[in-house]
Amino acid sequence: MSLHDYECDNEFVEKIVIDVCARKFLLYSDTGTRKKVVCETTEQFMDVLGVVTQHANPDLIKYCEI
Repeated sequence: MSLHDYECDNEFVEKIVIDVCARKFLLYSDTGTRKKVVCETTEQFMDVLGVVTQHANPDLIKYCEI
Protein backbone atom coordinates (compact mmCIF):
# COMPACT_ATOMS: atom_id res chain seq x y z
CA MET A 1 0.00 0.00 0.00
CA SER A 2 1.15 3.49 -0.72
CA LEU A 3 0.19 6.80 0.82
CA HIS A 4 -2.22 7.33 -2.07
CA ASP A 5 -4.29 4.35 -0.87
CA TYR A 6 -5.30 6.28 2.25
CA GLU A 7 -7.93 8.97 2.11
CA CYS A 8 -7.08 12.08 4.10
CA ASP A 9 -9.95 13.45 6.17
CA ASN A 10 -9.67 17.21 6.52
CA GLU A 11 -12.16 17.55 9.35
CA PHE A 12 -11.57 20.24 11.97
CA VAL A 13 -13.02 20.81 15.44
CA GLU A 14 -15.39 23.74 15.34
CA LYS A 15 -16.79 23.67 18.89
CA ILE A 16 -16.20 21.76 22.14
CA VAL A 17 -19.03 21.65 24.67
CA ILE A 18 -18.06 20.55 28.16
CA ASP A 19 -20.71 19.15 30.53
CA VAL A 20 -19.03 19.10 33.94
CA CYS A 21 -21.96 17.48 35.79
CA ALA A 22 -22.24 14.60 33.29
CA ARG A 23 -18.44 14.36 32.86
CA LYS A 24 -18.70 14.47 29.07
CA PHE A 25 -17.36 16.40 26.12
CA LEU A 26 -19.15 16.98 22.82
CA LEU A 27 -16.91 17.78 19.87
CA TYR A 28 -18.45 19.31 16.75
CA SER A 29 -16.62 19.36 13.43
CA ASP A 30 -16.83 21.74 10.51
CA THR A 31 -18.43 18.93 8.45
CA GLY A 32 -21.29 18.43 10.93
CA THR A 33 -19.89 15.36 12.66
CA ARG A 34 -20.48 15.15 16.41
CA LYS A 35 -18.39 12.99 18.75
CA LYS A 36 -19.15 12.37 22.42
CA VAL A 37 -16.48 11.56 24.99
CA VAL A 38 -17.91 10.28 28.27
CA CYS A 39 -15.53 9.93 31.21
CA GLU A 40 -16.23 7.19 33.73
CA THR A 41 -14.33 8.78 36.60
CA THR A 42 -13.55 12.26 37.84
CA GLU A 43 -9.86 11.58 37.23
CA GLN A 44 -10.51 10.72 33.57
CA PHE A 45 -12.62 13.85 33.20
CA MET A 46 -9.90 16.04 34.70
CA ASP A 47 -7.26 14.48 32.42
CA VAL A 48 -9.34 15.13 29.28
CA LEU A 49 -10.22 18.63 30.51
CA GLY A 50 -6.52 19.35 30.93
CA VAL A 51 -5.75 18.28 27.37
CA VAL A 52 -8.65 20.31 25.97
CA THR A 53 -7.82 23.49 27.86
CA GLN A 54 -4.10 23.23 27.08
CA HIS A 55 -4.41 22.50 23.36
CA ALA A 56 -7.73 23.80 22.05
CA ASN A 57 -8.37 27.37 21.04
CA PRO A 58 -10.27 28.92 24.01
CA ASP A 59 -12.79 30.43 21.58
CA LEU A 60 -13.93 26.88 20.68
CA ILE A 61 -14.69 25.84 24.27
CA LYS A 62 -18.18 26.26 25.73
CA TYR A 63 -19.58 24.96 29.02
CA CYS A 64 -23.09 23.55 29.56
CA GLU A 65 -25.19 25.49 31.99
CA ILE A 66 -26.04 23.75 35.23
